[in-house]
Amino acid sequence: MKPRVLGVDPGSLSWDFFALDDDTIILDTSIPTKELIQDPQKAINIIRSVENIDLMVSPSGFGLPLKNVRDLTEKDIFFTLLKFNQKDKDKLIGLGEVLRLIKAQNIPGIIVPGVKHLPTIPRYRKINKIDMGTADKLCTALTGIRDQMERFNVAPKGTNFIMVEIGYGFTAVLAIENGQIIDGIGGSNIMGFRACGSLDGELAYLIKNIRKKNIYKGGVAYISGYSDLSLREITLLAERDEQTKTALKAYISSVKKAVFGIASSFSQKEKIVEVLLAGRGAELNYLRERMIRGLKDVAPVKIMKSYSQIAKRAAQGAAFIANGILGGRFEPIINNLKIKEASGSILDDIFIPFEKDKLIRDLD
Repeated sequence: MKPRVLGVDPGSLSWDFFALDDDTIILDTSIPTKELIQDPQKAINIIRSVENIDLMVSPSGFGLPLKNVRDLTEKDIFFTLLKFNQKDKDKLIGLGEVLRLIKAQNIPGIIVPGVKHLPTIPRYRKINKIDMGTADKLCTALTGIRDQMERFNVAPKGTNFIMVEIGYGFTAVLAIENGQIIDGIGGSNIMGFRACGSLDGELAYLIKNIRKKNIYKGGVAYISGYSDLSLREITLLAERDEQTKTALKAYISSVKKAVFGIASSFSQKEKIVEVLLAGRGAELNYLRERMIRGLKDVAPVKIMKSYSQIAKRAAQGAAFIANGILGGRFEPIINNLKIKEASGSILDDIFIPFEKDKLIRDLD
C-alpha cells in the first residue's frame, strides 16, 4: 500500500504540516501559532490543500488512546487540552477549535496517544504523572527511531537513545529502548525557554491559584528579563549579559538532570547508543556545544535527522505514524511502539488528592 498521509504538529511558536504520498513529500509548510489562534480556519485551508488524504494524524495535545476525530466528544477534547475555559488566551484554544473544524468537515483524521498512554512504560513510572510527553513528543521519537534505523541499518528493536526536544516554549526528554518508549519527562517538568518546569511545592503553595499561564512562564526568557526574544537572540545575548548567561546555565542544568535521571530507566546504561537533539534549540551552536559537553558521560550527542526543509520533526513523525497505521513502510515501527495498544486516561494512577471525580462528572 502507498498511503497518502498528513502529519500536524501544533507547536508553541508555529503549527507545522508535513504530507507524504508514499515516499514523496507533497506538503512541507509552517504557519505562526498566533495566526491560528486568530483564525483556526487557516489550518483547515492548509489541510484541504492536500487532496485525497487517506489519513491525517491530527493535532493531539496530551493525546488519547488511538481515536478517530469523527468520534471525538467534548470530553475527549478537554483531555487533549487539559484546559477548563477560554478566559486565558493561549495556543491551546486554537487546537480545540481546529479539532472541532476537522470533525465538522469530516476530514479523515486520528488522535494519537501521549506518552503516558503507552503500554511500554511500566505503571509505577506513571504514578502521579500526567505530562510524560505530549503526543507530538511521541511523533518526534518516531522520527528519531527512523533516523537510527537508517544510519545503523537495524530493525525498530535495534534503536536505543535518549531524545531531548528543545522547543520554543517547552523541553522534553524521552527514553527509547529497543525501539519502545520506556519513560518520559514532559515539558511541564523541565525548564524550557518559556516554561518554568517543575514547580517547587512550597512555591506552588504561595502562588495559590496555579493556572496555565504560570506553567508557560518563568523559564529562560523570563529569568533573563527578555521574555520577547527568540531562542537564537537569547543565546547571542548570553555572550555579554550575565543574567542571560545565568538563565541558560539554569536551563542546561535542568536538562542535564533530566537526561541523567532518565538514563536510569534503561535496563543497562550500555543500551544508550546516543542522545538525539531535536526541536528549534537543537540547531543553535551555543546549546548544542554545551549539551555535547554536559551529556558526554551518558552517551555521544548528535542532532536528529530531519526529513523536511520546513516542518519540524514532530510533524514528520506524525506523517510516518499515519503511514504505518495504514500498513505503509513504517508499520513495523508503529507495531513495535505499540501505539495501537495504548489505553487508559492521563488521570489514571493519580494519588495526590484533588476533585477528580467531580471533574469527570462535570465533563459527562
